[in-house]
Amino acid sequence: MTADKLKSLMSILLVATAVLHLVVAALGAPADLRLPLAAFGALYGVIGVLLQKGGRPIVLAATGAVLLGIVLGGANYLQNGGPVTLPVMFLIDMVVLVAGAMWLTKASKAP
Repeated sequence: MTADKLKSLMSILLVATAVLHLVVAALGAPADLRLPLAAFGALYGVIGVLLQKGGRPIVLAATGAVLLGIVLGGANYLQNGGPVTLPVMFLIDMVVLVAGAMWLTKASKAP
């Protein structure tokens, strides 16, 4: 997969998970999870859109944001449970991390 396709994949997945985060925050999350889910949804949406034109800094921001989301969301999920959509969000996050790592590897090799 080319670096451009990896970045497009990351962008699509981040926008998709942003929508999912926002829908879950609005419709199905416990009250204490609504704000964090909405905040991460907004963050992922912005980063997903910026990835379409951005380079290394935005890819690093995307991987950092997703890693933070996995750590914070995962810890909360393990302690308190949560919406059934969270495992789907974590799976998307993992694919974004792998794609970001692959993009960084490919981009660093390019002349």
